Amino acid sequence: SGGGSGYVGTKDEKVIAPLQGFQDRVKDATSITWSGDASAAKGADIAIVCDASHSEEGWDRKNMTMPQAWWLTSEIRKMSNDTQVVVVAFVPGAVTTDWAPMADAVLVMWMPGEQVGPAMAQLLVGDASPGGRLPVTFPKPDEKRFSTAQYPGQCPPPHYWCENLQANFSESVLVGYRWNDAKGEAPAYPFGFGLTYTDFKLGGFQAQCEDGKATVKVNVKNVGGRDGDAVPQVYVGFPSLKPALRQLRGFQKVHVAAGKSADVSFELTDPDWSIWDIKQSKWVSAMDLGETVTVSVGTSSRDLLWHKDLKCGGAQKAGDEKADEKADAKAADRETEAGADKKAEKGEAAEA
Repeated sequence: SGGGSGYVGTKDEKVIAPLQGFQDRVKDATSITWSGDASAAKGADIAIVCDASHSEEGWDRKNMTMPQAWWLTSEIRKMSNDTQVVVVAFVPGAVTTDWAPMADAVLVMWMPGEQVGPAMAQLLVGDASPGGRLPVTFPKPDEKRFSTAQYPGQCPPPHYWCENLQANFSESVLVGYRWNDAKGEAPAYPFGFGLTYTDFKLGGFQAQCEDGKATVKVNVKNVGGRDGDAVPQVYVGFPSLKPALRQLRGFQKVHVAAGKSADVSFELTDPDWSIWDIKQSKWVSAMDLGETVTVSVGTSSRDLLWHKDLKCGGAQKAGDEKADEKADAKAADRETEAGADKKAEKGEAAEA
């Protein structure tokens, strides 16, 4: 699925394709067969649909679709609804997944190497558990993410199509999940999303500031029946980050045994809540601007389970100074009231 300088040739004897990988691993199957169409799935208990999307430098992909996956999966569903369908996608980046609702499971293997056969077999039979998370957003097919000027591009008037189109990158910071969040558009699969063969529960959230730094803590519990890898993620948002709402500032992959839990900690500092100020030609901290920083923790850019507003650094100092001023004012009021009470007591005594 990769061409140009991304293409690496290998000797045939070193390459183990998916079919051979399954034949070597699965010994108790009645038969393991292959076909270029859907015919091999007739009467099968499990059908594995393999499809790839090609990309290389020099030009953009014409589209983000995987028509073979849709065609093969729909043909299998026409033959039987009892056959378990697994789609394995070999892709160079984001793709549309209009075929996914027809599948029982989807495994994205990106651009695998020469041992793709054994790796794929180990993952699908359960010898190994998927542990990755999406590094990109998978869009819905009907998303209006790009204008024609942005993609595929235009040429100067009066001609808007020519051999050398010019693409205008005018989306600013609204790239990937930032666009979905800002526009309120749910993707097909969000950035950071991924499943494995167990389930996790996140809890025990904490966040506090000290010496201009923020520490975020979360407890990850494996509530399933198998060991697995969880990937809790921390996102940060603040007013001057607009038009983006938040951005990823940390993640950790933690292996948790079945029934066990693990504590995860994230350290955030000034760079995590700073933006580049064009006029000043320097990084500016949102805390120094007096802004509130919202920390969010979850399992993807869309599945955020907990939020906390923080003020550290300059904002915290200013807040502390205001609190001190209020405390001083209250103390002065109490002293004034105490003085007045003493004067009143003296007056009463003199009258007596």
